Amino acid sequence: MTTTTPKRVTVITPYLHYDGSSLLLYRFLRWAASAHPEYGFDILYRYDGEVRKKLEQLSNVEEVIHLAPRKRRLIHRIESPLHRRKLVRLLITPHALYCNTLPALKWLEDFIGNNTGLPLPKTTIHVRELGYWVQRSGIKRESFQGLNSTIIADSSLTGRNLELTLGISDYIVIDEYCDVKEVLRWKGQDLIRKEHGISPSRPIVGMAGTIEWRKGPDLFLMIAKQLADTMEYPPLFVWVGRFNDELFEYQMRCDIKQLGLESTVLFLGPKENPYPYYDSMDLFLLSSREEPFGAVCLEAGALEIPSICYRGCAGAESFITRGCGVVVERSDPNAMAEAIKELLENHDRRKALGRRARKECEQRYSLEKLLPQLLEAILNRDVPASASDAIQAP
Repeated sequence: MTTTTPKRVTVITPYLHYDGSSLLLYRFLRWAASAHPEYGFDILYRYDGEVRKKLEQLSNVEEVIHLAPRKRRLIHRIESPLHRRKLVRLLITPHALYCNTLPALKWLEDFIGNNTGLPLPKTTIHVRELGYWVQRSGIKRESFQGLNSTIIADSSLTGRNLELTLGISDYIVIDEYCDVKEVLRWKGQDLIRKEHGISPSRPIVGMAGTIEWRKGPDLFLMIAKQLADTMEYPPLFVWVGRFNDELFEYQMRCDIKQLGLESTVLFLGPKENPYPYYDSMDLFLLSSREEPFGAVCLEAGALEIPSICYRGCAGAESFITRGCGVVVERSDPNAMAEAIKELLENHDRRKALGRRARKECEQRYSLEKLLPQLLEAILNRDVPASASDAIQAP
C-alpha cells in the first residue's frame, strides 16, 4: 500500500487586520479546511492583527509565524539566525508558495536577495492592487522574474493595470468571492438602526473598508454634503472600517465638523462581524478612486443591497453592471449624489437591483464557485486557460 505526502502550502501575507486581503485569506483557508482537509498551510505574516487568532484555530493551519524575530536585547543575536533558518525551511520545503498580495511578493523578493540560491517551489502571486499600492509596495516587473509562478489578478481591471504599469500579460483572472451562506445568516439584523436609534424611515447609504485616500473618503463627504444641502430628508452616510492612521482620522473628523455633517455622516470603526451592520444599508456606495475589486460589494449584494460606483475605478464594476447597481462617470460627486437620490426615491428599482445582486452572488461569486479555481491555481503548475473564462462569461 502506498501513501502520499499531504501537500503543504506556505502563505505569505503582510497583514492580519480585519480588512480585505486578510479576511479573504481567512475565508479561503476556512473553506479549504472543510472542502480539502488533506492540504495543510503555514502562514508567514508581517503585521499582526485580530485575524491571527482566527487563523490559528483552523484545523489545516499548523504554523503562523512573524516574518521578523522579536527584538529582545539579550537573545536577539541567537534568535535571528534561528528564525531565518525557520523561514528558509518554510519557503523551500512546501509543495507551493502563495503570496496573498503584492507586498507579500516584495518581502519574498527582498528575502531572496539576501539569501541567494534558494530552491523555491512553484509560487502563486495574487495581485489585489492597482496603481497606488503597486507604487507604494515598490514592485517592479523584475520582481516576478526568476520565480516559477502563476499570477492571479482579482479582476479584469487589475489585470489591465498589470499590463499597463508592469508590462505583464501572462496572468489569469479569478474574481473575488463571497461567503454568501454566512452573510445571509445576518439578514434582518439592522444593527446600525438598533444601536444608534436611527428611524426606520431614514435611508442609509453605506461604505466599508480601510479609510484611506484611494477609498475616496473625501468624495464620500462631498456626496453627503451635496445631498444634505439638496434633500429635505437626506440619508445617513455610514462607513464601517478603520482609519489608516490617527492623523488622517483627525483630518476627516475636522472636515465633518466644518461641513456641518455631524448628523449626516457616521464612522463606525472596524467590526469583527460587519454583516449585521451592512444589513441596515439601503444602498452601498463604493466611493473608491482605486479598488482592485471591492469584495464588500458582493457581501452587500448577498443581502440584496445594490451598489453604486465610479466608472473605471473598481473591479467590481463587472459585477455591478450585471444589473446589480449603477455606475456613474468617474470622480463626479454631483453626478453620484444625483444617482443616489434617484435610487433612494425609486424603491421598486432599488429592490430589483438588490434581488439581482443576490442572484449574481449565489451563481457567480460564491466560495463554492471560485475557491476550487484558486486552490487549483496555487497547487498546480498548469492552470486551465478557461479558469478566468468560467467566471467572466456572461
